[in-house]
Amino acid sequence: MPELISVIIPIYKVEEYLYDCVTSVINQTYTSLEIILVDDGSPDNCPQMCDDWAKKDSRIRVIHKKNGGLSDARNAGIEISTGEFIAFVDSDDYLKLDMFEKLYTAAKRADADIAACGILTCEGEKQTAWGCNDMVGTPEQIYALLYNDTAYPVAAWNKLYRRKCWKTLRFPVGKTCEDAFTTYQLIHNAERIVMIPEALYCYRIRPGSIMTSSFSLKKMDEEEAWRCNYQFMEQFYPQFRKHAFDFYLQRVNILIHLMNEDDKKIFTEQYQLLQEILKHNFWYVLFCSTISLKPRIKLALDILKQ
Repeated sequence: MPELISVIIPIYKVEEYLYDCVTSVINQTYTSLEIILVDDGSPDNCPQMCDDWAKKDSRIRVIHKKNGGLSDARNAGIEISTGEFIAFVDSDDYLKLDMFEKLYTAAKRADADIAACGILTCEGEKQTAWGCNDMVGTPEQIYALLYNDTAYPVAAWNKLYRRKCWKTLRFPVGKTCEDAFTTYQLIHNAERIVMIPEALYCYRIRPGSIMTSSFSLKKMDEEEAWRCNYQFMEQFYPQFRKHAFDFYLQRVNILIHLMNEDDKKIFTEQYQLLQEILKHNFWYVLFCSTISLKPRIKLALDILKQ
């Protein structure tokens, strides 16, 4: 018997995109699915759409809950899931119809705890494929990719996980950049990870989304997330501490560049914190960093301009 995959879809104010998302899961070539639609207090027609789908497909389970954010909705889905494998789909995205079949086949063939595929970014009519390396790796090999400009994508949604990876782990409620808080721990919880190059997850980039918005207080969650990454590496994988720290400094630099002059006045405390992190590590960047020469010089010049 094929093993059950629990597919968790958090839903909030995505009426325009929900049909494409859910039908791309319902019509997967791998049919042994438990499809968990988590209505996170959506104020539009999404709750009714979820209930209507559940009446048509016995594989669908619906949770209606008070709005708690993406992490809380995903966690609610994990709690009631029963599959041997778990997957996440954001409700404004959609999947190639053979995604779960290919991920499951790759996981079984490699005896892997996590299987990851490439990503197709969709911005209006423009589509760009971001493939993964074709490989089977240990956690150590995957960390080397994660902190190399996220050559192992940090996102939760282009992957298939064995349930054991989530045994003691949940998404951080109330935080954005939730995947950066969890991916490094999931890698640690896996014995083997397989990556396949095909771009099977279709990630829709929407104007005004958290990923495309300018600076806000919530953006500081990203600083915390990548700081937690390098602190974890320092404790459990010291050989990657420097790589994780270098990646952290680059993310801090990106955050500070999101701030315009008005933002720097409004978010003075946050600006000064980010500025101090960079300035404190100026000489480290110049002489000790593992970043390659050109981006290292650029980062050092950016720090001098702060």
